[in-house]
This record gives sequence, C-alpha cells and structure tokens, in this order.
Amino acid sequence: MQLPTPLLLVLLFVSTRIFSAPVEILPADFRHAVQPQVAVAPSGRIHVVFGKDNAIYQTTSPDGRRFSLPVKVGELPKLGLGMRRGPRVTATDKLVLVTAISHTDGNLHAWTSADDGKTWQENAPINTAPKSAREGLQSLAGDGRGLVAALWLDLRGTGTALWSRISRDGGATWAAEVSVYQSPDGHICECCAPNVAISPTGEIAAIWRNWLGGSRDLYLATSPDGRAFSSAQKLGTGTWKLQGCPMDGGSVAFTPAGKWRAVWRRERAVFASEMAAPETPLAPNATQPVTAFAGKTPLTIWEANGALILQRDRETPTRFAENASAASLASGPETAVIAWESTVNGAKTILLDRIQ
Repeated sequence: MQLPTPLLLVLLFVSTRIFSAPVEILPADFRHAVQPQVAVAPSGRIHVVFGKDNAIYQTTSPDGRRFSLPVKVGELPKLGLGMRRGPRVTATDKLVLVTAISHTDGNLHAWTSADDGKTWQENAPINTAPKSAREGLQSLAGDGRGLVAALWLDLRGTGTALWSRISRDGGATWAAEVSVYQSPDGHICECCAPNVAISPTGEIAAIWRNWLGGSRDLYLATSPDGRAFSSAQKLGTGTWKLQGCPMDGGSVAFTPAGKWRAVWRRERAVFASEMAAPETPLAPNATQPVTAFAGKTPLTIWEANGALILQRDRETPTRFAENASAASLASGPETAVIAWESTVNGAKTILLDRIQ
C-alpha cells in the first residue's frame, strides 16, 4: 500500500540515501493505530507491531513496500499505550516474539508466532511477580539467532526498579529474572521507557533514566550473558535536576564490532555517548532520540517541532519527515528500517521507510 499523494506533499526527504518514498503500512480501517515498533529478521523480513485501542496487531513485509493485512496478536485490558508505551517485537527467521503490558493485571505478556505472524500463541508472563510491570514501560531486543532480552520498569519492591529476563530460543522459553538496577535513593525515574540492545557477541546493554539526589540522568549497565549486570555508569558529564518526569528514556545500539552507542536527552538537548568517550552534543531543542546502525553507519533520529530529524554518522542533520513522531528504528546488515506515527485525513497512521 503506497503513501497517499497528499501526504507526500508534507514530507521532506533531503537525504539521497533513502531507498524510496515512505509506505503507509495500514489499510484505511486501521487508522488511529499508534506506537509502532519494528524488527528485522536475518532474512531481511520486516515485522511491525502497533496498538489500536486495547489490541496488539502485527504486519510483515519481505521488502518494506508490500505489507500483509494486520493480524491481531492479542488484546489486553487497559493496554499500556502511548508515551513510549506499547507492544515490542523481535524476530528470528523461525519465530516472532511480541510483548505488551496490561495496566489492569500489571503483567508483561508475551506471544510467539512460528508462521511469520499468521497465528499467535500466548505464553506465560515474563515477569513472575504479579502486577510488578504495571507502569507499562518495557524494551525488547534480539540478536536474530535466538538470544532475546526483555527489560522493564518493575514495582515488586518499595520503588521503581529495573529488571530483565533472557531467552535463548527466540522467546519460547525463558531463564530466571534478574535485577538490573535499584537506586539507592529508592526508585529510578518512574515514567521514562528503558531500552535494551544485544551485541553481535551476545553482550547486553541496558539504559534507563535514574533518580539520584533529585537528578534524572541516563545510566547504562552491561551483561555478558544476561545473568548479572555491571555496576551502573552515568552517561554524560552534566546533570539534570528535575522535579518531574520527562518521559524520554533514550536509546542504545551496538556497532557490528560490538561497541555500544547510546543517545539520550538532558533538558532540551540530545546527546550521544560511545563506550568510554565523552558525550557529544547532537541537537538543541530536541526530544525522543533513537539510534540504530545501517551496516557500520550510525543513524540517529530525534523529534523537533513536529518533525523527525535524521543524522547519518557525523553528517549535518536533515529534516527527514514532517508531521511525524514516535519513531522506531531497527538495524540491518546494510540498511536500517524506520516506522513512525503520522496523520492522514486527521487520523493517526503508521509509515515506514528504509535508510542506507
């Protein structure tokens, strides 16, 4: 399904490295869907999940141009949706995994599909402490070969903490949960989505917005195997004193060489951190950064003034899409895939494109 002609007039694509015009992946009767998340299987097959009302849907494409009709994965009472809440997806060539949270039962639900999303089976919740994931904020990553890491804000204790769980068979079975981080001040930032990534060698990196002494800065921890995480390290040299929650948790990805790269917001500016290197300012007056790799090339997308801004490596940022928000970016061997919210005839819809 190609993008309607009127919407093309309000989208600016400056970079010549984008494959084609964006595609609206939803039929008209699925408009009002929100919070897309995208994953790319090793074969190159693209999987997109999104929420509509209390239902989770999935659609898939072999090439990023032709998409299947959305299939309902499941439905949850008071599905966590909006402000980076919503379903998550990862995929091997044999199994697709989708996760989502219900605010009613407070659990991190999981479904798997062995036929590219035609049919779905719900499995046991990933969190074993009932109602502990009720904040609705989670992240999911996979290496495409079966290793999967789930990460979520957890309320089983006296304050918001960060917990994780891994699978080594694409989400069919899971190892024991582990505590990633608990703030000595009693809680981490309660409304910022965490983010997780897996390196080519299986190292796991988790980032989250902390709360220490009134500061809401981004922190990172890593694990070689998902069974125990390193001590938390602060990202950047400055600090953000804030009485409130910015609902902006940042993003992390690994280079093909296995080095992590994180992008995040402090006050009204967006920064990048790479391993032990100092912070690099990317943009003022920006929010909601996400990062991924197209081959060896780092990509960063952020929101500014109702548009998505793209920076490819260290090139000058370009205005990628107008009337756009809630971007999800997935790495690929040569290209990255991006899905985002836009509007057609006053109704929310989801667009997708690929970036080289």
